[in-house]
Amino acid sequence: MDDGVREELRRLRARAYGPSADISADPAAYERLLALEDLERSERAAPAVGTAPVPSASAPTVPPPSAPAVGAAAPVDGDEEAEPEEDVARERAPLLRSKRTVWAWALSLAFVAALASAATTVGVGFVPVAASVGAPQVATLVEDPGAQSPTIFGQRTGDERGFADFYGVSAFVGTAQVDASENRSSCLYLLDTDEVGQDGTTGFRGNFVYGGCGAGIFPATVQFVVADGMPDAFIERFPVGTSVQFVYDGENVGVFSDAG
Repeated sequence: MDDGVREELRRLRARAYGPSADISADPAAYERLLALEDLERSERAAPAVGTAPVPSASAPTVPPPSAPAVGAAAPVDGDEEAEPEEDVARERAPLLRSKRTVWAWALSLAFVAALASAATTVGVGFVPVAASVGAPQVATLVEDPGAQSPTIFGQRTGDERGFADFYGVSAFVGTAQVDASENRSSCLYLLDTDEVGQDGTTGFRGNFVYGGCGAGIFPATVQFVVADGMPDAFIERFPVGTSVQFVYDGENVGVFSDAG
């Protein structure tokens, strides 16, 4: 083994056993390391020609670092300094044993990566959807204790409430039956203020009526795009084509709009 091969072996050992070991990612380099270490062991095991004594039973199986191998040139100073590091490295167990082990190790890494990817897919198996577009709240309706709730709520429960006129629109809240099983939920209705009770009853008539009911944790919500037929005052505040949303949180009614 000449100086060039020894230097190559030293570099490969540093990649395999040093603090920045990276040979596990380079199967070809690791195979080369195995071949050179086998060559070195065979040279050290062979008796030196005419100079090396026959090792006794108590002698170490590995000759001293400074002992030259058969056919090898005298080591330079750099090799002599590196020999102790090589002896320590030889005492460590090799990272991998064969080419078959190299491929098994690589396949195990691929399998772990596939499992991690599958777990991520299961954890986030849908495309997130924003619950709100971020339209600002522009008002909170003021309750009108004297308001007469319309008959739209059906059987009265006593929790019906009305709110003061809001640009020609009157809001009413209460609970109403929402399905054939007689389940009741909080509901919100918007009516034309000028038409509420004009027939002498607590009914309603007019150009529009918007309504919506909540469900469990979801609040009652009414939302629409402003169109012709809404009160003039409402259109002046919220021009035709703008979006408006009324949300009843169980206590107050908030108004949101992209009109700002």
